[in-house]
Amino acid sequence: MRCRLLDVSRSGFYQWVRNPLSNRAVEDQRLLGLIRAAYMASHGIYGAPRIVLDLREAGGETCSKHRAARIMRANSLKSRYGY
Repeated sequence: MRCRLLDVSRSGFYQWVRNPLSNRAVEDQRLLGLIRAAYMASHGIYGAPRIVLDLREAGGETCSKHRAARIMRANSLKSRYGY
């Protein structure tokens, strides 16, 4: 069976089959859409700290600047310097 090959528990494997993305990954995808919208609205100038402030003001979204920075870094969203 696959569980022995992958060295995982049977229940863990079937949980992964039913829900391949974790709750955090789903939330990160939702936040990515909001972060991208705020990033595009600033014409690529804002970094994570200002993006987080925009999200809090616009829709009351709560996420830390570190999480926003991680999501931005993973998706190659960088702020401009010296505009």
